[in-house]
Amino acid sequence: MHPPEVRAAVLELVDAGLNDREVSRRTGIPRRTVRDMRRFREGRRATITETCPRCWHAAKPMVFTSADYAELLGLYLGDGCISRGARTDRLRISLDAKYPGIIEDARQLLVRCFPRNSIHVGDATTGACRSLSVYCCHLRCLFPQHGAGMKHLRSIELEAWQREHLAAAPWAFLRGCIRSDGCVFINRTGPYEYLSYDFTNSSDDIARLFVETCNRLALKPRVRKDARGRWKVRINRRGPVALLVEHVGLKA
Repeated sequence: MHPPEVRAAVLELVDAGLNDREVSRRTGIPRRTVRDMRRFREGRRATITETCPRCWHAAKPMVFTSADYAELLGLYLGDGCISRGARTDRLRISLDAKYPGIIEDARQLLVRCFPRNSIHVGDATTGACRSLSVYCCHLRCLFPQHGAGMKHLRSIELEAWQREHLAAAPWAFLRGCIRSDGCVFINRTGPYEYLSYDFTNSSDDIARLFVETCNRLALKPRVRKDARGRWKVRINRRGPVALLVEHVGLKA
């Protein structure tokens, strides 16, 4: 798989009149791959209006601002999974059923990102969680962190283009993480009461991404591991909490 900028560079040379062998020599891309890129563009069906931004194969429209992608990434890393179906893949995000506003926000997020795909919301009567799901052939391109087994048992590293989205919209990433795998609560210590944000995850890499984002925003997180080996990240200082209320919102 080659990133979009590599494909664009190859096709630019093709448009300039260079043959496949010369394009291969200049870019280092195998000649057969250059040929496939050229033939795909020349022969794609008129009904396909877009290509996947990562693998450049035909795709239904996918629309991602940095904020929407960063929030969806946070939801996926927090409590999402991708499963293979007979013809396509399915992204499923589990959210607490007692927060219908958050569930609706997540549904609207999926509608914006996948405007031509059906979004399914699980029945509210089937337990403490409701699952939102969307089917798409390019979910593994959008979330290359997918792999066999549970997330905390494998490496989770972002690609450069994902880090760019995260750097452009860190608050959206924190919102997705907290809404999927975090909580907001009133901490009572003796006569004092103060608002606190918590994020809990078993993955070292996911916790590190969350803490790095918090540090970049000067939120002064407190990090520890509990008896079950899960990372617990708490933000409870007045200034950082006020910023979270403003940019992330309450979990309500």
